[in-house]
Amino acid sequence: MKNIISNLKWIPEFYFILASLLWFYVSVQGQNTQYQSVMNFPAIVLVVLFHIQLFLNDYYLGKALALITSIVSIYLIFNYSLNSINFSQFDYSSQILALKLGNLGLINLIMAVLMFLKYKKPTLESEFSQID
Repeated sequence: MKNIISNLKWIPEFYFILASLLWFYVSVQGQNTQYQSVMNFPAIVLVVLFHIQLFLNDYYLGKALALITSIVSIYLIFNYSLNSINFSQFDYSSQILALKLGNLGLINLIMAVLMFLKYKKPTLESEFSQID
C-alpha cells in the first residue's frame, strides 16, 4: 500500500507528459502534407522537461514547471472563454467547445497545483540524498 501511495505523487508529471504527447500528435496529424518538416517544438520541449523532472526529481525545476503550467492553464481558461466562444449565438457547438476547453484548463490547473504542492517545501529526506 505504501508503494502505491508513493507512486501516486508522480501523477501530475505523467499527466503533463501524456498531454504534451497528445498535443504533439494532434499537431502533426493536422498538418498539410506539403509541410511535413514542421514540428511542434514546444510540445517536444515539454515532454523532455517533464521526463527530466521524473528522473532527476529536482526541487527548482519542479516548481518552475508547476508555475509555468499553472500560468498557461489560467491563460487557456481566460483566453478561450472570452475570445473563442461566440456569446451572441451560444448554440450547442459553442457549449461543447466551452466544456472541452474549460475541463482541459481546469484539469491542467489542478495538476499544476498538485505539482506545486509537492514541491512546496523540500523534505529532509531529499536534502540528505542530495548531500550524499
